[in-house]
Amino acid sequence: MAMTFDATLKDLARECPLGILAEFDEPTSSPVTPLNVDLSAVSKAADLVLGIGEPLVEIVHVEFQSSAAAWKHADLVLDNALLFSQHHVPVHTILVLLRPQAVHPNADGTVQYSPRPGRGKMDFGYQVVRLWERPAEQLLAGELGLAPLAMLGQLAEGATVEDGLTAVAQRLAERLTAEAEPARATKLLTSALLLTGLRVDRDAALNIFGGVQMLEESDTYLMILEQGEQRARRGDILVVGEERPGTANESVRSKLDNIKDHERLLRMVRKAATAATWQQILDTP
Repeated sequence: MAMTFDATLKDLARECPLGILAEFDEPTSSPVTPLNVDLSAVSKAADLVLGIGEPLVEIVHVEFQSSAAAWKHADLVLDNALLFSQHHVPVHTILVLLRPQAVHPNADGTVQYSPRPGRGKMDFGYQVVRLWERPAEQLLAGELGLAPLAMLGQLAEGATVEDGLTAVAQRLAERLTAEAEPARATKLLTSALLLTGLRVDRDAALNIFGGVQMLEESDTYLMILEQGEQRARRGDILVVGEERPGTANESVRSKLDNIKDHERLLRMVRKAATAATWQQILDTP
């Protein structure tokens, strides 16, 4: 699903810092503050950096990963060292793997090497969380602002992926209806939909949330629906057009992809049934 999920995860995490600690680290009674840190001069921006205590006594650094990366562990070493250098307190790093496709042998929780005997060594450890191994029910029952993460959790035994996700989505909608203000409920359901795109394709995700009425008020959801309809119409044009102009080349496909007007796409479907050339179809006003 061509959706941005990293921003969604960062929003969820920053909204519920105590929930993040309770779920992935350990609960704390000390003050917790999301830190605005700038590592961009050397490294990319960190996903989430939480300062614990007043004055600051510890930092928890959380990174979310959706795909395998051979050198992610090197990035974690760098970010950890930069945070320690800036704040001079211990830094605990947590790597949250969002799906099995994020697993890489290098991301095993350790970075150890020694250039030569007696020449120093690196011995760095970090925590690895495999989110799909956390029961979805556990994630659903946790901090309300993090409940959308249940869409990435372990599903009920024996259920198909789509059936299992549908059940989780329904439970999530029920909880949000009961506990959240309408605007927040809509936002969190939209986040859940976006995260579901890490697990199934766009059409399946829309199917899973199709019966959730609250989403009808989400601009993001409506935009995704519209994009799906446009993609379907482009597919219709290509199929119908094969009967007369023939198979579309890459240039035609590229031009079709740039057409966003749904009504025009419908007219092009009808034109494709009688057009002699692909240019006649593309020239449909």
